[in-house]
Amino acid sequence: MDAVMLLPVFILFLSIFSAVQADDYDCNEPLLEWAKFSATSALRDRGPEQAKIDGLSAWTAASSDTDQYLVLDLKEPKNVTSIATKGRPKHSEYIKEYTISYGTNGLDYSDYKEGGGNVKTFVGNWNGDDIHRNNFEVPIIAQYIRINPTRWRERISLRAELYGCDYLADNLHFNGSSYVRWDVIRYPISASRETIRFRFKTNHADGAILYGRGSQGDYYALQMRDNRMLLNIDLGAGVVTSLSVGSLLDDNIWHDVVVSRNKRDIMFSVDRVVVRSKIKGEFSRLNLNRDLFIGGVPNQQDGLVVNRNFTGCVENLYLNATNFIRAVKNPPEDDDRFHFERINTLFSCPEVQSFPVTFLTRSSYARLAGYEGVQTLNVSLSFRSYEEIGMLVHHKFTSDGYFMLYLEKGRLKIELKVNGPKTILDNFPEETFNDGRWHQVILTMSPNSIILNVDERPMRTSKQLKFSTGSHYLIAGGRTGSPGFIGCMRRISINGNYRPPVDWKDNEYCCKDEVVFDSCQMIDRCNPNPCQHGGNCKQSSKEFFCECVDTGYSGEVCHISLHSLSCTAYKDKNHVDQTSRILIDVDGSGPLDPFPVTCEFFSDGRILTLVGHHNQMPTRVDGFQEPGSYIQDIVYEASSFQIEALMNRSTNCHQRITYNCRHSKLFNSPATQETFSPFSWWVSKNNQKMDYWGGALPGSRSCECGIWGNCIDERKSCNCDADLDSWSADSGDITQMEHLPVKQMRIGDTGTPLDEKEGMFTLGPLACEGDNLFNNVVTFRITDASINLPTFDMGHIGDIYFEFKTTIDNAVILHSTGESDFIKLSIIGGDQLQFQYQAGSGSMAVTTDTSYRLADNNWHSVLIERNRKEARMAVDGVFKSGVREPPGPVRALHLTSDLVIGSTVDYRDGFVGCIRALLLNGELVDLKKYAERGLYGVAPGCVGKCESNPCLNNGTCWERFDSYSCDCRWTAFKGPICADEIGVNLRSNSYIKYDFMGSWRSTISEKIRVGFTTTNPKGFLLGFFSNITGEYMTIAVSNSGHLRVVLDFGFERQELIYQGHNFGLGQYHDVRLTRRDSGSRLILQVDENEPQEFKFNIKQSADAQFNNIQYMYIGKNESMTEGFVGCVSRVEFDDIYPLKLAFQENGPANVRSGGDTLTEDFCGVEPVTHPPPELETRPPPDVDKDKLEAAYNRTNSAVLGSVLALIFLALLVMLLLIGRYVARHKGEYLTQEDKGAEQALDPDEAIINAATGHQVTQKKEFYI
Repeated sequence: MDAVMLLPVFILFLSIFSAVQADDYDCNEPLLEWAKFSATSALRDRGPEQAKIDGLSAWTAASSDTDQYLVLDLKEPKNVTSIATKGRPKHSEYIKEYTISYGTNGLDYSDYKEGGGNVKTFVGNWNGDDIHRNNFEVPIIAQYIRINPTRWRERISLRAELYGCDYLADNLHFNGSSYVRWDVIRYPISASRETIRFRFKTNHADGAILYGRGSQGDYYALQMRDNRMLLNIDLGAGVVTSLSVGSLLDDNIWHDVVVSRNKRDIMFSVDRVVVRSKIKGEFSRLNLNRDLFIGGVPNQQDGLVVNRNFTGCVENLYLNATNFIRAVKNPPEDDDRFHFERINTLFSCPEVQSFPVTFLTRSSYARLAGYEGVQTLNVSLSFRSYEEIGMLVHHKFTSDGYFMLYLEKGRLKIELKVNGPKTILDNFPEETFNDGRWHQVILTMSPNSIILNVDERPMRTSKQLKFSTGSHYLIAGGRTGSPGFIGCMRRISINGNYRPPVDWKDNEYCCKDEVVFDSCQMIDRCNPNPCQHGGNCKQSSKEFFCECVDTGYSGEVCHISLHSLSCTAYKDKNHVDQTSRILIDVDGSGPLDPFPVTCEFFSDGRILTLVGHHNQMPTRVDGFQEPGSYIQDIVYEASSFQIEALMNRSTNCHQRITYNCRHSKLFNSPATQETFSPFSWWVSKNNQKMDYWGGALPGSRSCECGIWGNCIDERKSCNCDADLDSWSADSGDITQMEHLPVKQMRIGDTGTPLDEKEGMFTLGPLACEGDNLFNNVVTFRITDASINLPTFDMGHIGDIYFEFKTTIDNAVILHSTGESDFIKLSIIGGDQLQFQYQAGSGSMAVTTDTSYRLADNNWHSVLIERNRKEARMAVDGVFKSGVREPPGPVRALHLTSDLVIGSTVDYRDGFVGCIRALLLNGELVDLKKYAERGLYGVAPGCVGKCESNPCLNNGTCWERFDSYSCDCRWTAFKGPICADEIGVNLRSNSYIKYDFMGSWRSTISEKIRVGFTTTNPKGFLLGFFSNITGEYMTIAVSNSGHLRVVLDFGFERQELIYQGHNFGLGQYHDVRLTRRDSGSRLILQVDENEPQEFKFNIKQSADAQFNNIQYMYIGKNESMTEGFVGCVSRVEFDDIYPLKLAFQENGPANVRSGGDTLTEDFCGVEPVTHPPPELETRPPPDVDKDKLEAAYNRTNSAVLGSVLALIFLALLVMLLLIGRYVARHKGEYLTQEDKGAEQALDPDEAIINAATGHQVTQKKEFYI
């Protein structure tokens, strides 16, 4: 038995199949030398036979689309371990990505899938000449391999090779009443880990495949149920764990099964689609000491939900490393542990001819002959479909009338018309039959009787009926006005005559491209379930549909949560009271379900999130004397994972805990760490026994009163430890988040029910405050700044949520790219968001327009989702739009670059503004952490340029985040920061008049300002007059140089003197005057001096209002002979700025000047300027030194040495040639120079220095 079930090595899933025949080193032979190549289409001279890996050409499809296939027939089943591909040699024609399907008969193919159930996409080539190899993690066992290019360069061109080895099969055939029994009574199985793997094929939807059980309640039941594989397992805890995977497994083609367990962790796989789970209960060993059955059981057993044995073939059944079928064939003679009993099994796999036929369209049908002119009929067939409607059979009688068997809303009905109005028979009103399973139908009609037998359940209808049969029967369609059937049929029999569909003649069916023989080509689009969060998947022949009712999620695949992320998010979108009971979904589209909380909203802006539990009411404890003998587990309204996610997002959390006591001690204080032995305590989330009470600190062995030193008994650390006759209490908040929430309460020292000892504890809800999701905010202050996040694997389904605030009209908010795929989100025109993406095919876009501006410096939320059916975008939860994916396979988004937030991947078209609460697939991205690293152009928090109030004199700052602009319309100033003076230099005869022109103003509180400079200490600065009421106010400089304000608002004339300053010394002064308290208090401030207040005694009956102001004068009024001499600026009266109006181009008609011509002046006040901002420059990109060295060291050193040697030789040859050219006229010559005369400067000196006379000698020059 040890050789079978007690192997110590746990077989990993990815290495399972590679050990079936041989190891990787042995199973690596080329397989295509004798293979047959075929293709869906090909160019001339580039047919499929050119697709061999070392060929001089390549297979090139005639059409470059995703419906092209290269089919490789290996002549017999092989164990295929890898594939190699090339493109067309010397050309840029090659495939970039492809998928693979495989089969054994050339008709039925299965897609090679990833563990999650998605069709696996293999990476292809990057040029036409280099080879690229992909290894199959789980080898393929098949005769036919079909390659489907999904992306390519220029044209689909391919060369290929498969690698693997021969496949040896050990088979067992079961006929529905057979099985193999393995006697394990004498050698029981007791294992903590095991692996079972095998292949099977069947055309039956139900059947027990493997079963074993033990005397302690353990069992292991592997079975087919409703054409899916089901595993029920119990390790003795009395609780069954069920796992189901696969679909349409009764298609009579081979399927691979793996079940691998490691203690309580279990992996279950069919055709590489994997489900993982944890076995329920506390036990981890499987104990089987009864018979182990393969292929069926002799009687019904626990764990089996089917009552039939398996019918079909099982191949290469391995129990750990032992080939079970081989052991049954040849049991070891010297090992009595292998004792088998075979009941009606065969060591072969006979072919079962079911001859299915697939009707692909509603216009396809068959027209089969029957007996004509008889008064009985019998039609039988089996069908499977996912369509709600479709005609199955129609027959027209030679007598008047017809019958039609059809599907309507999934229900099976008969429409009958015989000598009168038609009748509808609905014999199975509560059932639907478009579930993708095989259903057998037998319809028998005879005079006055109709019997409809569905799945061996006959329903008889008695009716006055008389008919005579016609000559032909329409199968699956062909009747005008009745929608045809889409799906599969088999065993079609007319009046007892059965003809396989492959024998149908051309005139017996329509049409050739719409009917497929000997194959059921249906796809279960709901396996694995594409609907998330428990959504119910339904499908038609073309697509799936998700029912999201009662899931808490919405969208095409139930991906988007209907609930707020937090109480803070709920408040942002809803009107709230003081408390609200809601569901929140802390991870949005993530795996955590919504859970109930209570939100408390405070007037100071604080928000508390309360997670309740089942023990919030005071709980009395009596009769538990031993320490911690009373145990109360705390069950919260949220799971531990949900609570952990909430706490991770919160700023702080706390939980109130109270113990009321009478003669019941709590901590039995005082105590040291060694002697600490409490009677009661609480248990933390990590199952720790805690040594402090609410309000105290960890390790203090104290309650709150012990920390503050105000316990009832000063010697004790808790009030309850005083052991008083009366009731006392210890309470406080537990604030240590690493210990929360309280998981369990343990209470002791409550005596017996008959004594006076008793206690009562109260545990409040877990209360959390703050939401770090919305505190996680950053500012992009430069257009080419960005945060580069790791690559975002959006795959087939993904979502992005964030909130933004900006004033820029056009920018890219996020961007990521792959080789050809990309995603990009942009704001366009300030009121439109556009999400663009590409997944293999052409670019798609979702555009959302809003009825208001998005670039308005307010927060706006964005939710983007892309799934298998559509891409959609929601803005502020209101404006929603989407785009459907095109028909056909939906390709995953394959992104390879960083996910760039704030610009494009090349730092263009950047976003400036704030972004917060970024969630990728429900997981919070800590943008603030990136910003705190000192990234270029990015700062933590949302801080704009206007935060520093750069616009002076109450100018309005318009935020742009990378800059700002100041609106000076409502100031008396101008300039970039509203700091430039607008003044006028007045002479004694000049003035400016502002005429209210009928829009007379009455005020009881004014805001008046005027600035001036003068050396002539007298004159009228500013005045307001009403000829209607006679009321007025003037501000002037008196002859003594003081500031004088005179006003008469109807209650009495007032004259105010601002003394202590001489205003005629040529200095600039800024005067501000306001009235408050219903006009009874006037405040006058000059420059930065302390304001002076003047109070008026105004009777209650008096009117302090300045009524019907008609005119405002600057410098003087028309009745004055002399006016102010000097410069006046900054003049404002509430929201009127007369000097700005006077000097603006095409100014208003109610502002005019008199006297000498006036020009604008700045009154000697230089404008204030801000220091220039510190310039930021983008740092140089990080350089990968390894890649850089690789780029510069690609040249082989030997080649480099050879090149240098050649260059050196070339230089030598060049020098020799240059020398020869320079010496081209040189050679031997004769000389008669006298010895001693070589150094002479002229002939005379040579004669004088001569020593020997003329000597004839021969000399040479080189380089001839």
